[in-house]
Amino acid sequence: MKENISFKEFYPALCGIEQKISTVEQYIRAVDYAYKILTAEQDEIKFNQKLWFRGIKNSDYALLPSIGRQGFNVEYELMYLSKFKAKALSYLEGINMNLADSGIESYWNWLFLMHYHRAPTRLLEWTEDALVALVFAVDQDVTADEKEKDAAVWCLNPVVLNTAFTFHEYYPAGYIPNVYEKGVYEMFGPFRNTFKNERPAAVYGPMNNISMIIQRVAFTVFPYTMPLADMRNLSDSSKYLYKIIIDKDAKESIADQLRRFGITKNRLMSKLSSLAQEITEEE
Repeated sequence: MKENISFKEFYPALCGIEQKISTVEQYIRAVDYAYKILTAEQDEIKFNQKLWFRGIKNSDYALLPSIGRQGFNVEYELMYLSKFKAKALSYLEGINMNLADSGIESYWNWLFLMHYHRAPTRLLEWTEDALVALVFAVDQDVTADEKEKDAAVWCLNPVVLNTAFTFHEYYPAGYIPNVYEKGVYEMFGPFRNTFKNERPAAVYGPMNNISMIIQRVAFTVFPYTMPLADMRNLSDSSKYLYKIIIDKDAKESIADQLRRFGITKNRLMSKLSSLAQEITEEE
């Protein structure tokens, strides 16, 4: 039986800068469309363009890092980091990271470790895998409010996002750096400077556990600005952001469809507790 395809699904450009889906097949077509409109040729961009993805359980959620939500102050990050470093020492056995000195690498390693353990930071997670983002968007572990809301996957062109920055004199616009590079530290490190900017930068960070590798995690790091700017509200956001809305009534069926494909949140977490949950759900 042939699937019915709506006009809006195939021609979303005539219907705004977002579209709504209710099946995995529709989602894949939406990602293809997002790629086409977000990777249009620009003369100043010399790097191969790509998309990153962020799945959210409520389509109304802001594109802000944890420290920009719920009344947190971005300037608290250094205080949180100082306390985390002081109290985390007894838990560090088996962590293969440079945490010993006070240099650039140590700073970022501590910040990413703190972020991984859910302390508020200026880091916002993305994935390079569209289906990973979809898994997290339709995850059934939700609040009552999230259950009644559409979910969403945001698509980001990190190359276009980074055209605002010059991390190296000899690299063209759109370069995506590793956080250990000096230019990232100078613009987004722990201290305020004369660099005036609202936009976050797309970066790669330390992969300090197997789950991050499996999920193909990438990041945007936000500047020290008060208040932090929601990426949705940046004046040029339509050049690098596209939103795919997931019908709230289809979230469970999409999760079931992904499960049939062998794609589950538990497979992405690489923890014994996740394995136990997966075994239980199979019954």
